[in-house]
Amino acid sequence: MSTKITNLHVENAYKLGKKVYEEQMTISEAADELSQEYSMNRGSAQGYVYTFLRMMSGEEYRRTINAFATEYYLNGIYSDYGEQQLLSALSSVRKHLEYYEGIGKSRQQQIHQVVDKLVEGLNNVTTMSNHIAEFDKQIALSKNDMPDDRKKRLNAASKIPARVSVSTEVFRRNPDVVAEVLLRANGICERCKQDAPFLRAKDQTPYLEVHHIKQLAAGGEDTVKNALALCPNCHRELHFG
Repeated sequence: MSTKITNLHVENAYKLGKKVYEEQMTISEAADELSQEYSMNRGSAQGYVYTFLRMMSGEEYRRTINAFATEYYLNGIYSDYGEQQLLSALSSVRKHLEYYEGIGKSRQQQIHQVVDKLVEGLNNVTTMSNHIAEFDKQIALSKNDMPDDRKKRLNAASKIPARVSVSTEVFRRNPDVVAEVLLRANGICERCKQDAPFLRAKDQTPYLEVHHIKQLAAGGEDTVKNALALCPNCHRELHFG
């Protein structure tokens, strides 16, 4: 049985680690699948899944995973669970590095570089957070505006959103489109027709997400016609299957 950890092993260890974290299977079952389906050494398989769980809890782990795996896990956690969970995972990696180097092992330079790169990226994301916060304020103002005034702006607005550069390129979306679509939905997902799953803590309004039928990155228009108000499950399903 193969003992070398491949990128495919890492990708599937992450995928199955998520299932363990979300209580869809046990660590033992995940290790068995990695061993049987992907010819990964079972001890390594269990270690890689366990490390993912430690990252999710922000706790120290002692068994080293390679630099590719560390970066893959951290990027995946950021993408799937958000900034706060990434910060927890970074804390876990730092604790691992302190432990590893504290027992006299060599400095894991590549993993330090992975951590430094992600921390630098998070520092830049502050501007992204500001952008999102400002957009949320604009949506709130639009929702409280007179319907006729909002519709006038919609009729006069450009259908193609301007791009702004924030730590990465994002679209400057029209808050009137978001407001109009959320009001149209009236708290009901426009795909599964179920009530919004919960209320927003800040204002007790139904939590739905606005999805563009044809994605903006693919040339879709930022218009009410090209948008749906969706519950998080339907939104994720449309994006990720």
